[in-house]
Amino acid sequence: MVNMEWFIKQAVVCSKTGTAFAIASNLRNLNLILWYRGDYFLQKGNTLSVTSFGLIVNGKTRKLQLLHVFSFSHSLWVSLTQNLDCPGNTYPMIRHCPKRPGCLFKHCPYGAMLPHQ
Repeated sequence: MVNMEWFIKQAVVCSKTGTAFAIASNLRNLNLILWYRGDYFLQKGNTLSVTSFGLIVNGKTRKLQLLHVFSFSHSLWVSLTQNLDCPGNTYPMIRHCPKRPGCLFKHCPYGAMLPHQ
Protein backbone atom coordinates (compact mmCIF):
# COMPACT_ATOMS: atom_id res chain seq x y z
CA MET A 1 0.00 0.00 0.00
CA VAL A 2 1.27 3.45 -0.90
CA ASN A 3 1.56 5.99 1.90
CA MET A 4 -0.90 8.84 1.54
CA GLU A 5 -0.17 11.99 3.45
CA TRP A 6 -2.89 14.43 4.47
CA PHE A 7 -2.68 17.79 6.17
CA ILE A 8 -5.36 18.79 8.66
CA LYS A 9 -6.75 22.24 7.89
CA GLN A 10 -9.58 22.47 10.45
CA ALA A 11 -11.15 20.25 13.09
CA VAL A 12 -14.23 20.24 15.33
CA VAL A 13 -15.85 17.82 17.77
CA CYS A 14 -19.37 16.69 18.59
CA SER A 15 -19.72 16.28 22.35
CA LYS A 16 -23.13 14.59 21.99
CA THR A 17 -21.76 11.70 19.91
CA GLY A 18 -18.11 11.61 21.04
CA THR A 19 -16.96 11.92 17.44
CA ALA A 20 -14.97 14.51 15.52
CA PHE A 21 -14.70 15.99 12.04
CA ALA A 22 -11.64 17.29 10.24
CA ILE A 23 -10.85 18.79 6.86
CA ALA A 24 -7.89 16.95 5.35
CA SER A 25 -6.01 18.08 2.25
CA ASN A 26 -3.35 16.28 0.22
CA LEU A 27 -0.56 17.62 -1.97
CA ARG A 28 -2.85 17.56 -5.02
CA ASN A 29 -5.26 19.86 -3.13
CA LEU A 30 -7.93 17.18 -2.78
CA ASN A 31 -9.97 18.11 0.29
CA LEU A 32 -11.99 15.63 2.31
CA ILE A 33 -14.08 15.79 5.46
CA LEU A 34 -13.20 12.99 7.85
CA TRP A 35 -15.73 11.83 10.44
CA TYR A 36 -13.96 9.76 13.05
CA ARG A 37 -13.66 8.64 16.65
CA GLY A 38 -10.59 7.59 18.53
CA ASP A 39 -7.99 8.23 21.17
CA TYR A 40 -6.63 11.35 19.50
CA PHE A 41 -8.15 14.64 18.36
CA LEU A 42 -6.80 15.78 15.01
CA GLN A 43 -5.82 19.44 15.08
CA LYS A 44 -5.05 22.08 12.49
CA GLY A 45 -1.48 21.55 11.30
CA ASN A 46 -1.36 17.80 12.02
CA THR A 47 -0.06 15.46 9.34
CA LEU A 48 -2.08 12.28 8.87
CA SER A 49 -0.49 9.38 7.01
CA VAL A 50 -2.47 6.39 5.78
CA THR A 51 -0.17 3.36 5.74
CA SER A 52 -0.43 -0.40 5.72
CA PHE A 53 0.29 -0.19 9.48
CA GLY A 54 -2.70 2.07 10.13
CA LEU A 55 -3.21 5.77 10.65
CA ILE A 56 -0.20 7.76 11.75
CA VAL A 57 -0.49 11.30 13.08
CA ASN A 58 2.69 13.38 13.18
CA GLY A 59 4.77 10.20 13.00
CA LYS A 60 2.93 8.35 15.78
CA THR A 61 0.43 5.51 15.32
CA ARG A 62 -3.02 6.50 16.62
CA LYS A 63 -6.20 4.50 17.15
CA LEU A 64 -8.59 6.39 14.90
CA GLN A 65 -11.70 4.82 13.46
CA LEU A 66 -12.89 6.52 10.28
CA LEU A 67 -16.67 6.44 10.35
CA HIS A 68 -17.13 8.15 7.00
CA VAL A 69 -15.19 10.24 4.51
CA PHE A 70 -17.02 12.95 2.58
CA SER A 71 -15.87 14.93 -0.44
CA PHE A 72 -15.29 18.44 0.84
CA SER A 73 -18.22 20.78 0.48
CA HIS A 74 -18.10 24.25 2.01
CA SER A 75 -21.85 24.17 2.71
CA LEU A 76 -21.55 20.76 4.44
CA TRP A 77 -18.66 22.00 6.59
CA VAL A 78 -20.56 25.17 7.57
CA SER A 79 -23.63 23.08 8.43
CA LEU A 80 -21.54 20.74 10.59
CA THR A 81 -19.75 23.50 12.45
CA GLN A 82 -22.97 25.43 13.11
CA ASN A 83 -24.78 22.38 14.49
CA LEU A 84 -22.12 20.96 16.81
CA ASP A 85 -22.74 21.98 20.41
CA CYS A 86 -19.19 22.10 21.81
CA PRO A 87 -17.89 25.42 23.19
CA GLY A 88 -14.30 24.38 22.37
CA ASN A 89 -15.06 24.48 18.65
CA THR A 90 -15.56 28.24 18.95
CA TYR A 91 -13.20 28.90 21.87
CA PRO A 92 -10.36 26.33 21.63
CA MET A 93 -8.56 27.82 24.65
CA ILE A 94 -11.54 27.04 26.91
CA ARG A 95 -10.52 26.11 30.45
CA HIS A 96 -13.83 25.31 32.17
CA CYS A 97 -16.75 23.94 30.20
CA PRO A 98 -20.38 24.00 31.31
CA LYS A 99 -21.13 21.17 28.84
CA ARG A 100 -18.61 18.70 30.37
CA PRO A 101 -21.15 16.77 32.50
CA GLY A 102 -23.07 15.71 29.37
CA CYS A 103 -20.07 15.37 27.05
CA LEU A 104 -19.31 11.86 25.72
CA PHE A 105 -15.55 12.46 25.56
CA LYS A 106 -13.73 10.92 28.52
CA HIS A 107 -11.16 13.72 28.23
CA CYS A 108 -12.05 17.02 26.60
CA PRO A 109 -10.29 17.37 23.22
CA TYR A 110 -9.69 21.02 24.12
CA GLY A 111 -8.47 20.31 27.65
CA ALA A 112 -11.44 21.89 29.43
CA MET A 113 -12.50 20.79 32.88
CA LEU A 114 -15.81 20.89 34.69
CA PRO A 115 -16.92 24.38 35.71
CA HIS A 116 -16.05 25.52 39.22
CA GLN A 117 -18.61 24.23 41.69
